[in-house]
Amino acid sequence: MRTKTTILGFVIVLAAILCQIPAQGSNTETVTTKARLEALVDEYIACCEAKSALRGSRSEKIRHSAVRSCMKADFYRYSKKELVELMLENNIEPKAYKVRLFLNERFNVILQAKE
Repeated sequence: MRTKTTILGFVIVLAAILCQIPAQGSNTETVTTKARLEALVDEYIACCEAKSALRGSRSEKIRHSAVRSCMKADFYRYSKKELVELMLENNIEPKAYKVRLFLNERFNVILQAKE
């Protein structure tokens, strides 16, 4: 009888340990995803900053686009943490095109709200 109780207790403890392993793996996955999203946001900020260097162009449309890119870079830089958290909440995959789409949509929502 005591052997059965010991084995049952061992099985319960083993099951509790095994149930915790996937939860820890999920946390590691979230940290990895967050780091990847932050890297993609940084890459997009760098692209916007590169485009903003065209502010001295002779073309009015290029200057306008460069100023808008400068505004985007500032917005993304100052809102980076909040944007990454929103991406995690919305389950945005860490792929460049999905991150860019999300960032552009958020920028346009904020820009329209200010106008």
